[in-house]
Amino acid sequence: MWRKIFSFPLRGVAEQLRVHMNLVLMSAELLENLIEACEDYNWEAVGSVAERIARLEREADDVKRQVELGLFSGTVFVGLKEDFYKLAEALDDIADKSKDASRAIASRQPDREEVAVLFEGEDNIMKMIKGTVEIVKILMTSVELLDKNMKEALQLAHDVEKTEEMLDDIKLDILKNLTRNEKKMSPLSYLQIRDFIFLLDMVADAAEAASDVITAMIVKSGA
Repeated sequence: MWRKIFSFPLRGVAEQLRVHMNLVLMSAELLENLIEACEDYNWEAVGSVAERIARLEREADDVKRQVELGLFSGTVFVGLKEDFYKLAEALDDIADKSKDASRAIASRQPDREEVAVLFEGEDNIMKMIKGTVEIVKILMTSVELLDKNMKEALQLAHDVEKTEEMLDDIKLDILKNLTRNEKKMSPLSYLQIRDFIFLLDMVADAAEAASDVITAMIVKSGA
């Protein structure tokens, strides 16, 4: 993994990065379970999924620290160590934002009618969640292709940016619908759901930030 791109041995760092990526992806994928529990109005399940995401985020943090130690002691050119560190940080932020979003919606139980607002219209929270999981999957594929096909990895990094723009449009539609229904909701529920939407959007933002790191790494390699 990544040996072709830089031809410097990573001495175990590559495997730790792979483990870290898997944990990050799992945390994002659980967002689908979270929103399905919301749609079923099963707040016990919402809380359970949120806790699972938090555990994965803590595991990802632990692995990231091992990556940092490996980069510190490994024989990787000093300029590239910074690139790998930035990539690990950017990936870790995806799990962190997934945790924050899940905890926001699990923090209290709104009324059923208030939760239903999230699922109104074509561009609803379910579409945003699915797009968010998809953008993380595209990103991970881009990372995996770094040592196999840098041109394709770069194209996927660009696809992450395009998908993030699409998710921004969906987010705006959801927020507009939320505002239209504001008077039907308690102030606490309105703020809670709005915060959840913004925090969910930060997952996609974190994926885009990671794609920027990948683009910089590829450009630096002279590909």
